[in-house]
Amino acid sequence: MSYRANDFGDVSSFDDGVSLLLTGSSTETTEGLLDVVAPAADERVVVITMNTGAKTVVNELERRGADRDQIGIIDCTNAETDVESVPVRHLNSPGDLTGISLEFAKLLGQDGESESVRARVGVASVSTALMYTELRTMFRFLHVFTARIRSGDMLGVFSMDPTMHNEKAHNTIRAVFDCEAEISDGDASVSGTGYE
Repeated sequence: MSYRANDFGDVSSFDDGVSLLLTGSSTETTEGLLDVVAPAADERVVVITMNTGAKTVVNELERRGADRDQIGIIDCTNAETDVESVPVRHLNSPGDLTGISLEFAKLLGQDGESESVRARVGVASVSTALMYTELRTMFRFLHVFTARIRSGDMLGVFSMDPTMHNEKAHNTIRAVFDCEAEISDGDASVSGTGYE
């Protein structure tokens, strides 16, 4: 199925609990990821960012209609940046997968409403994390993390630039996800399960 990449903002075609892998150039997949995870009025979003500072991510989500009280950020860029009215958790490395899991759990549980408010989760990017950790370790992390998204009826969106990896790494990572959207020149071709 083909979409214009900016049509992803309407996520009603994705089932609850689905994890989507966006593949393509880093620029296009980051833009696509932010389009998809920008929350609706009754939702929240947690973005795990490894390339872009927290302040920039928040500004981009606000530009897409999000309010600051809907946003949580896990910043793995090793740059200490505070953003007013937004909880930002700082980690020293994109390879700190245990830290990511712990901070993610804290962000979701901080307001007592996490069970009733649907969350969108963005991870930008898998490619950057793979520069800091082994493929097998990353696969195990993603397997557990996507299971958490599934059990919480969240929507997970992960970006990856296949040109940064060999074919084995790309195929290993893509096997974790319910569906994949290949983005090229603003068009996205979606394959897999969990969407209409």
